[in-house]
Amino acid sequence: MKSRFFITLSLYYFLFFALIGDYVIFLPKYFQSIGFSPFEIGIIFAMMPIARFITPFIFLKKPLIKKDFLISLIISTLASFLILTKNFFFIILAFFLIGASFSVVFPYIEAIAIAKLNTRYGQARLFGSIGFMLFGIIFSYIKVNLVYAFIILMTITNLVSLYFLEDKTIKKSNAPIDFKKAWRFWLAVILMQISFGGFYNFFTIYEISHGIDKEYIGWLFAIGVSAEILVFIFQHKFIDKFSPIFWIKISILLTAIRWIVLNFFASNIFIVALTQLIHAFSFAIFHTSALLYLSKTYENKTLAQQFYAGIAYGAAAFIGSIISGMLYGENLFLCEGLIALIGFLIL
Repeated sequence: MKSRFFITLSLYYFLFFALIGDYVIFLPKYFQSIGFSPFEIGIIFAMMPIARFITPFIFLKKPLIKKDFLISLIISTLASFLILTKNFFFIILAFFLIGASFSVVFPYIEAIAIAKLNTRYGQARLFGSIGFMLFGIIFSYIKVNLVYAFIILMTITNLVSLYFLEDKTIKKSNAPIDFKKAWRFWLAVILMQISFGGFYNFFTIYEISHGIDKEYIGWLFAIGVSAEILVFIFQHKFIDKFSPIFWIKISILLTAIRWIVLNFFASNIFIVALTQLIHAFSFAIFHTSALLYLSKTYENKTLAQQFYAGIAYGAAAFIGSIISGMLYGENLFLCEGLIALIGFLIL
């Protein structure tokens, strides 16, 4: 029988990534429908990443405490209501505050998860993939205002997060993070995540513009997530056969191939579906390997996770979001593929 910790962690991942499913799959189209341009959408989706980058610097000299955790949950819940205003400036403020809050809560929970579960981390994390996939499929057919779904999911997810508030697994540490000793890793991670800008912000719009029906978009995401889930289930059987860096290299190379193929076959739904299978490496293997690498490399595990989230899904995602808005067009994913390839070569 699974422990209470495992069950609660799995529920947290399920809810959190259903929330991310709304954010990634449907909100770009929602913002387009209320009159925002591709560049404005890029700015909106850049706010959360840049906040996630800035926030870890607050904790360079102090450990994260209970008060920080609680304030973050309250801020992200209240900020989600600002999206209802349809005002560009209120919306970018909302996503900035939500990103700052995520930068406190999510890396802390991730550090606990990897410390307690190690290579079996994926068995809990797969429920996040299930949540993302189910949300994408179900709400491809249900016509509702998905901003309300975002607010509801935010509130419930934050309530579940309270369970981890008193966990003592991660020891408080003020040890610094030396970026120089792993500079190739950090630079490759940055380029890898920059290359995801077009996918996270414009995949839905890009595919619809190439003749793929909206109803199929959720299924395309589901294919990628299904591959991701299978890897999360079984990765503990093989991931320790090679070093984390080996798996990170393979994942970045396959991601570069994924974007380049997508660029040239965007209107072929069968080939697009095949590229989605690579998400098993682009995210599942890459993410788990990165967490294992950081856990082994740095003493201050919580801060390392915060900077990983801040740099990879913060600064890099911010740059990727801006670049994708500027590059949006026929060759968007060719450019993204070349960016990922440079990251592979550096590593």
